[in-house]
Amino acid sequence: MAGPSGKPRLAIVLPTLNGGGAEKVVVDLAHALRKDWEIRFLLTDPGSSEDVYAPALAEAGVPVERLPVFRKFATLRKLLPLRRALVRARPDVVLSALVATNAVVSLALRGTGIPHVLSEHNDVADALATRIGRPGIYKALARLAYHAPNTRAAVAVSSHAASVVKELFAPDVPVRAIRNGLDLDLLRRASAEPVPDDDGGDGPRVVSVGRLNRVKNVPLLMRALAHGGPMCRRAQLVLVGRGEEEARLRALASELGIADRVLFAGFRVNPHAWVARADVFAFCSDSEGFGCALAEAMFVNGHCVTTANQGALEIVEDGKSGLVVPVSDGRAFAEALERMLSDEGLRARCAAAAREWALSNTLEAQAEAYDEVLREAAGLPAAEGRDG
Repeated sequence: MAGPSGKPRLAIVLPTLNGGGAEKVVVDLAHALRKDWEIRFLLTDPGSSEDVYAPALAEAGVPVERLPVFRKFATLRKLLPLRRALVRARPDVVLSALVATNAVVSLALRGTGIPHVLSEHNDVADALATRIGRPGIYKALARLAYHAPNTRAAVAVSSHAASVVKELFAPDVPVRAIRNGLDLDLLRRASAEPVPDDDGGDGPRVVSVGRLNRVKNVPLLMRALAHGGPMCRRAQLVLVGRGEEEARLRALASELGIADRVLFAGFRVNPHAWVARADVFAFCSDSEGFGCALAEAMFVNGHCVTTANQGALEIVEDGKSGLVVPVSDGRAFAEALERMLSDEGLRARCAAAAREWALSNTLEAQAEAYDEVLREAAGLPAAEGRDG
């Protein structure tokens, strides 16, 4: 049913609008879809953290509805308010993200007739093996969502993730791989902005962007800077992000004797200004569905060293557009970091290839692909100017 604007209605359900990568991807996508859709956000767990992406949505005129916060039996108690909110919004289709939210939405939509598109933003196979402490619960939630009567389609962030979802959970549901796209105009503007609290420092600069949690494996990077080659041992490290591991990481920096070379910059709405000024962008994650920060660094910086998590393998070609080393291999990471810091020719070649990759993976292409999935799920014709 078209909204007052004449556009079809899309409800997007997330737990929060905090500084996480999946949340950022969905918010960026929503901005790109606004020209063809009337969009409303529903947050199922708004009290869990600061909604850092909400101001930009408010400025764009995108409504954000926060559901009540429950402390006991929260998952079950949020079903009725969510169902009421969705029925009241009367969307043509609902898009949700993250496994627990996908499951809750699938339950809330039962009997409403409203079509549901699920999106996966993690490395699903790794989540089953390591990241989720109780893989049985993860599987149960995923199966609940994918086998729900309102589920029409799913989107995964990589071809690998799509194949895993299809094999394990959704043999009868269309699953499409759509990479996260880059907003190149925003990245150009943001990377040109100054860094207000930048004192320059001595030596080369290594920047890493991401939530400070165990999966990001920041200790691997810290140890490389403490024990690597001469360029590593001179380098300044800037960590852009926050998370539950920050205290432990600060203690590790002191233990390694590099506390004076590590800046904890905290969460930044614009991390790209830091990345643009880096000599190397470091990405140490043990697991990623895609790796948004790495993808953005390919355009903004281009001198990338990464572990071979599944997300990075969708982005970086080793020796051509960056350097890729085995996951959790500290010695290999230190050697790659030293090489990228020391070899100007390698840096130039990687930057050129990285930029070429970035130019072929735009937010516009991502939004067009999502638009096709959403319209098909809702039984709507293709957008004007596109083939069906």
